[in-house]
Amino acid sequence: IIETALSDRSPLFWYLNNGITVTCDSFSYIKGKRAPLVELKNIQIVNGGQTSNALFEASLNSEERLEDVLILVRIIETKSQPVSLAIAESTNSQTPIKSRDLRSNDDIQKKLEEAFEGMGLFYDRKDGQHSNQPKSVRVDALSAGQAHLAYSLDLPEVAKKDRGRIFSDLYETVFTDELMADELLASIKVLSVIENKKKLLQSSIRKEEKFNSAHMFLIDGAYHVLFAVGQICDAKGVDRLNYQKAITFVPAAIKYISAMVEKAQRDDASFSFNRYFKDAKTKTKIAAYIQGMEKGL
Repeated sequence: IIETALSDRSPLFWYLNNGITVTCDSFSYIKGKRAPLVELKNIQIVNGGQTSNALFEASLNSEERLEDVLILVRIIETKSQPVSLAIAESTNSQTPIKSRDLRSNDDIQKKLEEAFEGMGLFYDRKDGQHSNQPKSVRVDALSAGQAHLAYSLDLPEVAKKDRGRIFSDLYETVFTDELMADELLASIKVLSVIENKKKLLQSSIRKEEKFNSAHMFLIDGAYHVLFAVGQICDAKGVDRLNYQKAITFVPAAIKYISAMVEKAQRDDASFSFNRYFKDAKTKTKIAAYIQGMEKGL
């Protein structure tokens, strides 16, 4: 796209590109004027995002070369979010739009971004939205949704194997209107501690260094450890939002699941970590085991 826009073939751009489709709450322009300036309120590009970005990059390279570039822009006025989604899905035939991007302008996503901004963090409603910021201050919407599924919603097996559903059929389950940024923050803070242990384990394996083989399950079971931390919080009467306290339960969660995995391996000669942690029954067993251990049964 950029190459065509900046080449001698730029006058043909109109014929070679499918154009851009945008929705907005309202728009206005001066009638009877060729190529008028159009004022749009609450604009959302539902098709042609790649083209828009490419033309912007081309303008940075040579704005003068774009003077002969014309492009078809469809403007659709609607205040209905379902209608906007339907338009995006039906008009986008050039490059499939990720379901996450279709949801990026939802009120809940904007609310979460604003709340995280107040914490000094950058919430990526779209993939790579704040890629210019350090990872330490970025919160990825998809990763946060996964952690929330395991920690707050007690669905670790879904977080593990069905992340693609977070912005599709599970969207309203994960991102409810009542969801607070604090809930996502607690989930990702606890998960980050677990993930660091997992990375250390993987590093030791790659370097052929000594490691605790009893912790091998972390590679497939990180979300179940996160789930277990939530269960320990409940058993001890600790608010799950208190992630500083919840983090101190990570070693116990690993210990409990390690014991369960060891027993499962003894009982099943064909045991596999992947199958074990994809099984919805596993979380029920973990919850029951933790309740028993915490009550001293």
